[in-house]
Formats: sequence, structure tokens, C-alpha cells
Amino acid sequence: MHKRVSGKQIAAIALLVIGLAGVVLGVLGLVGGGSIEPYEARQGVVLVYAVATVYNDDGTTEQMGATGTGWAVGKPGEPVQYIITNGHVVEAAYAYPRMYDNVAGTVQVYYSAAENDFAQVEVVYYSPQTEKDIAILKLPTPTTKRVALTLRESDAVKMSETAYALGYPGDSSSRQTLPAYDLNDVTITKGIVSNRVSSNWATYEAFQMDVSIAPGNSGGPLVDEDGRVIGINASGAADPETGLMLGMNYAIIINELTKILDQERIAYTMAGALSWVPNWFAYVFLPIGILALAGGSLLLVMDARKGGAAAGMGGRKKAAAKGRGPVGKSAVLRGVTGKYAGQRFDLLKGKVVIGRDPATCNIVFDKNTPGISGRHCQVAYDANEDCFLLTDLGSSYGTFLGNGQKLTANVAEKLFAGDTFYLCDNANRFVVAKE
Repeated sequence: MHKRVSGKQIAAIALLVIGLAGVVLGVLGLVGGGSIEPYEARQGVVLVYAVATVYNDDGTTEQMGATGTGWAVGKPGEPVQYIITNGHVVEAAYAYPRMYDNVAGTVQVYYSAAENDFAQVEVVYYSPQTEKDIAILKLPTPTTKRVALTLRESDAVKMSETAYALGYPGDSSSRQTLPAYDLNDVTITKGIVSNRVSSNWATYEAFQMDVSIAPGNSGGPLVDEDGRVIGINASGAADPETGLMLGMNYAIIINELTKILDQERIAYTMAGALSWVPNWFAYVFLPIGILALAGGSLLLVMDARKGGAAAGMGGRKKAAAKGRGPVGKSAVLRGVTGKYAGQRFDLLKGKVVIGRDPATCNIVFDKNTPGISGRHCQVAYDANEDCFLLTDLGSSYGTFLGNGQKLTANVAEKLFAGDTFYLCDNANRFVVAKE
């Protein structure tokens, strides 16, 4: 015998269907993100100013400065704390103090030089011009003065696609009266993506383009027609005899950056297949969907109570089967960059010593590896405190945490799963993990 469907049940089912559709469209609006005009990408752009100060023996000082462009990464609608630029923009301020005792460096991000509105930042990742040529800067506190730009998968970029470079080219600034170096001073140039190449002057892949860039554009974003970042402006080809630019410029593909952001556990936003969905879908359809779902659920509850169904639904739930506890994890050391990239070392078998001396080290580098000492550092796992212990063994060029902090020799530093460190520079980086 068939049970008759009541009017309330029909209305409830209709509301639930409308609600589900509204929630789906609203969520698509949240994850789709909509597009922006290329020039609106300037809302994420900053000026980067890096200075190295040399303290001479006679008491005098000299300064070496560099300016470039940076841009923000993060999640939509949230304050940003990380800025992307080129490694060569901050090279003197970051690398020289680690090479010479008489050199100090500072890196600043300017929102507006005219208003003296800037922040001193920390370099949390650095790769030199001959390698990835990428630097990641961390603001002291998150800011709403800039917005995070959305990234786009490199394999989705087509050759001959229109592209735009944003930044602060020095030639443009020098031709202005009192440039402010704020949002209104951002220059935008247009061209096409000509090719995708593996560079022979560095270790990154790049988009070759005819988009005009100049010194000062370094580190700035290359965006598509929807304002999504597809590359990091880095360099241009010049005639070896005249020095004149050839109109053949290069931007580091964005996939080189996302690998590093994943490694450093820095959040970013990647445009997906749903990037065509406008933002207003979230504001319109999500509230409608939630209200419709609530209304449909309420009608079903009321109808169930009326028919006495509530008592049947109120029965005791079966006790959940007791599952086994979490499987024990091993403590490991993994190479991230350099000779041991991708290799795994089990720390539950005992401590490991890293260096060039094969007689005393478990992880041995070649004799001619620059910056690595005979006995450089030691890594161990402390099961009692469930942490890792990293100790610099008096190395010549130092052991550094992932954030750039140099360890004090022979003093153990506690690390936890996911923390990274490197020997001398980022060319020899490791991560500790529980797997």
C-alpha cells in the first residue's frame, strides 16, 4: 500500500532542491573568483627596495641598493603577508651579509614612497639569479593595503596569448617629477607570449615574450587578460656589442613559484576550471540556498512530527565500531634541493651527521661542494618530546632554519614535522617529517 505524499513534503522537497542548487552556485562563486581587468592587478603590486651597507675598517660606510617590483600572494579577501620578487632584487641585502662579516642588509616593501608608507620585511626564501631567481618576503604583520593575486597554471598558457607586465621600471620613474611609487605609479605594458623555454643561464623555465620590461620591472607580475599571474618578470636579451635591448624578454613560469610555495607551506590562490564564474554568485545564491535548505528541513521535521515519524527516527544509534588507533609514523629526514633532493633518511635508526668527511658523516657531500664543512651539522629524533634536534657542528658557513635564522654552533635547535633547514644556502635544503 503506497503512502500518500503530503503537500508539506512536496514543498519541502522543492525547497531542498532549490537550496542545493543555490549552495552549489554560491560555492562556485567562491572558488571561481571571477576575472579582473589586467591593470587592476596593480592592487597587489609593491615597490621592493633592498640595501646592503658595507662597514669599512676606517669607519666609513658604503651602500649598494637595488629596487624592483613585488606582488602579493595569499587567499582572496584575507590580509596578505607574503610578497614575491626576484632573487637578484634582494641579492646584495640578503646574500652578501651571509658572505661577509662587515656587511648588513635590509629589505623594505613600499606601499607609497611619497607618504613614507613602508614595511621592513624578512626574506624567508631566496634563490640566486643563476638558479630559480625567486625571493619570498614576509611582512611583519598581515596587511590589507594590497590584495593577493590569483595564479594560473603554466600548462594552460598558450603561445601567442596576450600578456601584461606590471611594475616600476626605472626609466619610467626617472622621467617623472617626484614619483610616488604607489598604486597610481604602476606601469603596465602589453605584448604576447612567444615561447616557453628552458633557460641556459639559470635553472628555471621561462616564457619568452615581446612584452616590454626594463630594470625595475624585475620581480613584478606578468598577468593574462583576466588579471591572473602567469609569470614573474625577470630578464631581457641585449645585444652583446651595443648593449641595446632586443625586445626579447623573459618571465619565470608560475609553476616554478608554486613548487616553492608548496614546499614553504605558504598559501596561494590558483585559478581553476571554474574561473569563469563571477564573484556575485556567492553573494546572491549562497544565502538563497542556505535559507531554502533550512526551510525544506523545517517542513520535513514538522511533517514527521505530525505523522509520528519523529519517534521512529529517535531510536538509539548503533555504537560506532571501535577502530584502531593511528598507525605509528616514522621520523625521517628528506632532501629538498641539492645532491640529496628526494632522498629519505630514517632517523629512528639513529642520528645522522651531514658533511664532507666520509669517515664521520652519514650523509656525505662531495669534497668540492661549496659552503659545506667536513662535519657540518647533526640531526636526531627525540622520541620523548616527539621533536627533531638540529645542531650546527661549528660549520664555516653556517646552518640556517627555513626562515633564514642562523643556528648557534653546538646548540641544539628543536624542529617539528614539516620544518625545513639548509646548509650555507638554499641549494642544500632538507625537511624533517613524520611519515
